[in-house]
Amino acid sequence: MIKEVNQACEKLNNTLGISVELPNPKKNTLKKASICNFMIGAGLVAAGIIFPSKSCAVLGGIGILSSIVLRREQNKA
Repeated sequence: MIKEVNQACEKLNNTLGISVELPNPKKNTLKKASICNFMIGAGLVAAGIIFPSKSCAVLGGIGILSSIVLRREQNKA
């Protein structure tokens, strides 16, 4: 997914005549981000369960989903 986004941005850069390069994260960076997102997401889900805050639970769920997406992207790289 990251490669596809970078290719689309490169086409846009060529069309507009500008030069902007996006970074390509390494596997280790993706792994650390995935772990961090999972831990924060799990904490927010727990806070959403303990406290009557549904928004914390929703944000935690999004964080966990983000962790899963990053893990899959890490396996592709």
